[in-house]
Amino acid sequence: MLPPLQAPKLKRQKSLKQLRTPAEGKTATAEKATDKTAAPEKPKEAAKPQAPAVDPTKEWNDQLQRLRAKIQALQQEEASVQLQINEINNQIFAPVVDQATKDQALARVGEARQRLDAVRLELDQTRKTLESTQFQGPAKK
Repeated sequence: MLPPLQAPKLKRQKSLKQLRTPAEGKTATAEKATDKTAAPEKPKEAAKPQAPAVDPTKEWNDQLQRLRAKIQALQQEEASVQLQINEINNQIFAPVVDQATKDQALARVGEARQRLDAVRLELDQTRKTLESTQFQGPAKK
């Protein structure tokens, strides 16, 4: 026959008031006034949960996807700027145009060409980055 089950005896935990020492009960202003030069105590940090392991292949694929999206956006921007340049050129070489409009269009076409050069440079760099990333492959585990 089995002995009767007994409930485990629980220890009574002390309340915060019982745990607090008189030094901890001081106000913040009293502590500042008495201890200005001492370094503040760092509270104990709770154990942080371990971050899940990052899959290098997944990370590599995500990076490739971001680079491809950036290349696509830059290609669209390049096409847009090229169309703007074409429109401005049409204004410049219109059969009937006054000199003031032509001068303004020439200034705008210069700005657009500079922007086109910047977009093409960034596009070229991004393509090279994508190519080198693909060549290297995902990081080894």
